[in-house]
Amino acid sequence: MIYYQCQVSFAEGKTKRTAAVYFFYCQEMRKSYEQHQNRTKKSAVGSHHSFCHGGVTAQAEELPVYSFDEVVVTATRTENDVKKVPASTQVITQEDIKRGGATSVRNALSMYANIFQKSKVRGGGHDIIIRGMETKHSLVMVNGRRISNEADANGLGNAMSLDRININDVEKIEIVRGPSSALYGSEAMGGVLNIITKPSKEQTLLTGLEHTSEDTSHWWHADTGRIGNFSMTLDARFNKINRSMLDTATESDPYGTAQTYNASLNYYVNDHSYVNAYMDYYSQHLKTDMGEAVLKDFPVKMGSMTLKGQAQIDGGGTKDYKQKNYGISWNGKTDKNDWQIQAYMSKFDWDTTKSQKVLQAIPDPSDRMSMMAYKKYVTSQYGTYDFNHDEHTMWAIEGRDSLRVNDHHRVTFGAEYVKDKVSGTGLGANGDRVYSITENGTTKSSSEKTLSSYAAYLQDEIEYGKWFIVPAIRYDHHSAYGSHTSPKIGVTYNATDHFRIKANYGDGFKAPSVSQLYYDLDMQMGPNWVHLTGNPNLKPEKSKSWDLGVEAEFGKGYGSLNYFDNDVDNLIASIPKGTDSNGHSLYRYENVNKARIKGLENTLGYRFNDTLEFKVTSTLLDAKDTSAGKDLTQRARLSQIYQLIYDDHKDTGWSAVLWNQLDYKFVTGKTWEKSGESVKKSYSLTNFSLTRKVNKDTRVYGSVQNIFDKKDVDCDLDGRFWSIGWEHKF
Repeated sequence: MIYYQCQVSFAEGKTKRTAAVYFFYCQEMRKSYEQHQNRTKKSAVGSHHSFCHGGVTAQAEELPVYSFDEVVVTATRTENDVKKVPASTQVITQEDIKRGGATSVRNALSMYANIFQKSKVRGGGHDIIIRGMETKHSLVMVNGRRISNEADANGLGNAMSLDRININDVEKIEIVRGPSSALYGSEAMGGVLNIITKPSKEQTLLTGLEHTSEDTSHWWHADTGRIGNFSMTLDARFNKINRSMLDTATESDPYGTAQTYNASLNYYVNDHSYVNAYMDYYSQHLKTDMGEAVLKDFPVKMGSMTLKGQAQIDGGGTKDYKQKNYGISWNGKTDKNDWQIQAYMSKFDWDTTKSQKVLQAIPDPSDRMSMMAYKKYVTSQYGTYDFNHDEHTMWAIEGRDSLRVNDHHRVTFGAEYVKDKVSGTGLGANGDRVYSITENGTTKSSSEKTLSSYAAYLQDEIEYGKWFIVPAIRYDHHSAYGSHTSPKIGVTYNATDHFRIKANYGDGFKAPSVSQLYYDLDMQMGPNWVHLTGNPNLKPEKSKSWDLGVEAEFGKGYGSLNYFDNDVDNLIASIPKGTDSNGHSLYRYENVNKARIKGLENTLGYRFNDTLEFKVTSTLLDAKDTSAGKDLTQRARLSQIYQLIYDDHKDTGWSAVLWNQLDYKFVTGKTWEKSGESVKKSYSLTNFSLTRKVNKDTRVYGSVQNIFDKKDVDCDLDGRFWSIGWEHKF
């Protein structure tokens, strides 16, 4: 039996309302609880309180100001109030996603989480930076499970395409900032991003259409609800990605089609446990072209010299991505225990081709050297065919049990085994089972490499008066680099119901990936060839981090302030090593850097009434490569998001979000020629979204981001983005 509690808070001196209005608020709270199953408490504001248990009290007179406490699972692997957990944790709810008109997970993160993201990085995938820690240090999970991604399919660290996840299937996104290796091991040195999809709730059929400046999509969500001992959800999304090409670009952005399918089946063993089986499939076929092949000035490099002339070049390429995820789990909960045992497999395929053809090459007659060598060098650099085929397959078995010793003490322990297999041309001949692949006259070596790891962890949650103390420790053993132990402790002091202090200390680590250890990738990138090699002698990256913060609710306002400090050793980077025997630019992975990343995070919000809210989030960052004495790139000194949020909370009504993103002194990848210092730029982006709830079953929405169409390659600003959409529940 589920017990619903609706707690309404009042502020003195406001307009009186009738008891019927309060009944509406209680009903809305109950509805929201049923949707999320995690809204159980409410913080009081003001001096008078009224409690509604399926009804209303006669004392309800003043304007209510209320909020919900979210239940989160990522920070401790157990269900806890977000205010309670020591780790800095943020939740982006389904309501946030809908209200803001987010079209992708990437879009939702930039809107609500103040997380910097590159729209695309080499070979596909998105780069995210949490507390100044780059992508490879932030673990991305779906429903608490690791997924195979671009991490080792193309040497990108931990980057993955966040657009690959169907945003319409997302229940909420939990973001844990700070080291989480004590629970999640490698890749969680900077934080964890856990994308949680919709569970089976009730018999539902949803559909929607969406058109943006980048693509057009159509999606379906079906939920059978519980039928006997079974329930099932099915999701499908179909995308057509538009062609676009900047005037200054030599090649178009990838365009084509994508499909996403998700299925989840629950079998309820009894009232305390159920078995879940799931399948996810994603397929994307994209192509690029060079636009109209016209004769134009086309200088080329020959050593240190520049050859002049005109050339007419045509070509393009293809990118094929496939993601397959399968798994089964047994989940159970009693008064004393909360457990899960699961096994799953995740596979990512990455196939690319690139071809260029020189139609004409006319040297500059005034340059003797160009007359002699121009045609040869244009043909060698641009008359090419290249391909790459890579696979990343991961198998995992893990188990966890949370034992409630008493009302104030809970112990969680678990273990996991993970095996990673990478194969393809990216490894060249550096792996096992070496073989050759030939396409269109081009031959490349291919091989495979398998690594494995096992781990065990222990966490204790202790409530003692106003204190909540969470120590944890994890032991990892990796087949390539050996063993590592990661301790962590977090403390929350609840000074009052509306003021708390949080502190955390933890060690983190990031194991070298298969690509960093064994890569031998020779790949055409634009007009140049890049040869990237691994290093089997790499050491794990390590960090020591601590943070201290306060959180408070005051009247209609709320806020938080956190200071964090991370020391990172053995940073792995690709270092230029001249050229190889073919004249291609040679890079090698090495442990070269140390970094110190520290800063302040701040959130400040104010609810004017039950429909209008203003919120500011900011990060002040000092991120240094202490080995070189330089700023770490792709980070802003100050990043802020200002939001004005309106929601009338009616079945037939409106919601809107007006927000502005300010990045001050963003450190680009370029340097000043004279000083050698990084080029820093500042910019401000204005955005707006509007949703019309036609009725309880239908909504239409639209948004415009980067309204003033700012473009800057160095800051990854692609210009204006707009979207319109429709959603209907049958």
